[in-house]
Amino acid sequence: MDKPLAALEITSKSIKLVVGYVIDEQVYVLYALNEPIGHIVEDGKFLDFQAAVEQIKNLKEISDNAAKMRISINSVLLLLPPYGLEIFQTQQVTTIVSEDGKIANIDIRNIYALIRKSRIPVNNDLIDIIPDNFVLDQGRTYQNPPIGQTSNTLMVAAKVHTLPHDIYMSYNEACVAADMGIKRTFVAPFAASELLGGYEDLPSDYILVDVGAYTTTVSLIGQKQLFASTFFDWGGDFITKKIASSLHISEIEAEKYKILYGLDNRKLPFKAPVCIVKDDEGNETKYYTEDLSNIIKEELAVFVSKLNASIETILQTYDASYKTLPMLLIGGASQLVGLKEYLEPKVPSDSVRIVYPRSMGARDPGLFNCLGAILCHSKYQSVYDETHPKVGNVTRDPK
Repeated sequence: MDKPLAALEITSKSIKLVVGYVIDEQVYVLYALNEPIGHIVEDGKFLDFQAAVEQIKNLKEISDNAAKMRISINSVLLLLPPYGLEIFQTQQVTTIVSEDGKIANIDIRNIYALIRKSRIPVNNDLIDIIPDNFVLDQGRTYQNPPIGQTSNTLMVAAKVHTLPHDIYMSYNEACVAADMGIKRTFVAPFAASELLGGYEDLPSDYILVDVGAYTTTVSLIGQKQLFASTFFDWGGDFITKKIASSLHISEIEAEKYKILYGLDNRKLPFKAPVCIVKDDEGNETKYYTEDLSNIIKEELAVFVSKLNASIETILQTYDASYKTLPMLLIGGASQLVGLKEYLEPKVPSDSVRIVYPRSMGARDPGLFNCLGAILCHSKYQSVYDETHPKVGNVTRDPK
């Protein structure tokens, strides 16, 4: 069993943490957190940097009385948004160092160093290197680093993930200010796609749509690998605000009605109001499920327009047939009642499916990226030696 890992994601409105480990390519969860912290991130930059730092600090020592668990975290796998993501395919070859020709960790580090020194776009930072395969003499091919195999040369074909420098640094500096170490970084949709790739009933090629509170990301996944990603400003809170302004109620009430009813198309034998609102003079206005649905549909029309435009953007260099790829929805706002049925006739995808994580203790669709990061770190070995625990300590509180 791998040592426990902590994966951290700070989204437009929430801070998310999953602590777990991997056995047989399955993520097992020790602790999971998805906590609203207010709208402190926009387009990958912190609107309130100090608030983000304080939220990260709070994760260094976690005490869960219900689970009788105490967790000390000193470093995390950090999820980064794909804003400005550029992915490059590269091949590098190195000569084996040892006299007997056996491949060792130093050879893997050497070839990764060659990749790191290769051309990266100006103002972009390298986020991660994802090997497709390793090739030895006589064309012998391995999916994982072929430690101990004999060869004169080692070639690797890999994808290089890069992000704009300011995106990377905003998250990095927040962790540094909170005295939280960063073990490794992953682009969020890549992590999610790796977790989804282990679900045998899902397609290998699809459009991945992660619907958050204020931002939606759209990614192209081919043969279970991330090829492109884009984003637009729209999320579930846009619906909440629309309901609140239309019905003249608080956002807390609007959120409750959104979650409870959504696009409720049920035909009931009676007609009961969803809510009753009184004006300053005491006059009552009754709102029904169809009123709520019409308000939500107005906002979803904006979502569909931006979603289809984003699909056009990421598929502009591909054959038109790619537009019919199935669509998988993840993220907290994907749980809106009736969203699947509303989207299916309005997007080019042949089908739309809402997907939920299958790891016990973390079934929240907003935790896909954190779960995926833990899997990725186990699946794609880091080139650096690890001399300290991934999670400081996980202990049970005495009864």
